[in-house]
Amino acid sequence: MKTQILFLLIIVCFFPAAYAQVDKTQMSLDVSKKYAQNIGLLSQLTWKRKTEGYVGGNLATMSVSSVTLGPDGKMQAIVISQQSYTEKKRGIRGAVQASVVSDVNAYVKAAVELVGKYIFLSQGQMVDLFTKGTLSVLGNSIQAEGFNLLVQGDRLNYKFDQSTLLYQSQDISTVLQGDAVKATVKYENVNGVNRVTSVTMDMAGPKVNIKLINFEYAKKM
Repeated sequence: MKTQILFLLIIVCFFPAAYAQVDKTQMSLDVSKKYAQNIGLLSQLTWKRKTEGYVGGNLATMSVSSVTLGPDGKMQAIVISQQSYTEKKRGIRGAVQASVVSDVNAYVKAAVELVGKYIFLSQGQMVDLFTKGTLSVLGNSIQAEGFNLLVQGDRLNYKFDQSTLLYQSQDISTVLQGDAVKATVKYENVNGVNRVTSVTMDMAGPKVNIKLINFEYAKKM
């Protein structure tokens, strides 16, 4: 028994981060403050976003958009080019195909917009995630897990760098029109700005996979 107690004490001494208690209220305030500062930096930038849509593992569509972020954290994207890689059919089959493609495109657009709301949370939503969710310290990361934040049935797993309080990644499971939508978001830090590099999305409804890549960040003119 004494040996077990000694062993546990050694673990706690050598690995304190794994057993650290996180002040959820203070952490939510610190992270939301850092988040607001980062939104301010992002709102000074413009960038391009390439969106690729895959059906059955095959590239079906690709578009490039010009993206900006307002001071309120709301994203605006304007499509500047779009390409379809699906062979178009003629006659009635072509009309049916066009209708299906239009429905899928509308669903994908709605899914991308929904995931965007999880990526750019409001400060109030960020505080809710920390105060109502579960926090844990994993190495140099703070992990925040939450449920039912924006949509009933959603589940979030966000990781932040413990020293900078900036995003490392986001794993999002949500629901759109009764169907599961999952997304993984990767981040990088460049010139003091925490920004999204890529987003991968899987949609159970139309069985479509989406890859979004951000590039060519630049100061607004």
